[in-house]
Order: sequence, then structure tokens, then C-alpha cells
Amino acid sequence: MRAQIIQDIQENMSDIRSERKRIKELKVLELHDKGFSSRQIASIAHMSLRDVTKFTNLASNKTKSPSSTSIHDEILLEYRINNLRHEVIDLEFQKENLKNEVKDLHTEKCKILNQLSARRSELNEVKRDLETDKFLNEILKDI
Repeated sequence: MRAQIIQDIQENMSDIRSERKRIKELKVLELHDKGFSSRQIASIAHMSLRDVTKFTNLASNKTKSPSSTSIHDEILLEYRINNLRHEVIDLEFQKENLKNEVKDLHTEKCKILNQLSARRSELNEVKRDLETDKFLNEILKDI
């Protein structure tokens, strides 16, 4: 169990790192699309000039064209993909929350059923006592 938790945390950290990288890349492409020079982008995004150049070259290589239209399309695509990833993460989080709620409700249901069973037992005992008292009263009346 503990190993699984550690593995999940490591996977989440890896996802977070890659997500941060995607966000930086998207920011670089967005600034490039707005017409900023590589040096200006590096300054604004707090990155090295080499990383800025690398990100713009990667985007250009992906689209096989260094045109700004292709880079703009890449930005839009990355933005949509990023939004979808966040939606998936949010849905997974909601799913886990709902699972936990169902577990809690199931536990609560079991507690209530146990209480109901105990009350029924008490009620049956009281019923028997009343019937016994009634029977004894009838016998005493007859005597």
C-alpha cells in the first residue's frame, strides 16, 4: 500500500513537471505569436534565450513550417489540449470525491441499519414484556 502511494506521488510529480514545461512552452509560443523577440520572451518568461529558441524551434519543427500562422495554430492546439488535460484531472478528482462520498454513505447506511436492528430487538423485548404482563394480569383477574 505504501509503495503504491509513493509511486502515485512520483507519477503526479512527473506529471506536474511536464505540465509546467508545457505551460512554459505555451507561454513562449504565445509571446512569439504576439511578435516579441526571443530576447524579450526570455526576459518576460524568466527563461534562458537557449530555452526560448528551443521551444520555438520545436513548435516550428512540429508544424514543418516556421510561419507565424503555424505557430499560432500550435498555440491554439496546445491551449485546447491543456484545457482538456485540466478537465480530465478535475473529473478524476471529482470521481475520487464521489467514491469517497459513496463509501461514507455506505458506512452511514450500515450504522443506521445496525441501529434499526437494535431498536427492533428492543421493541420486540418490550412487546414480549407487555404480552407477559397482560397475560399475568388476566390470570390474576381470574384468580
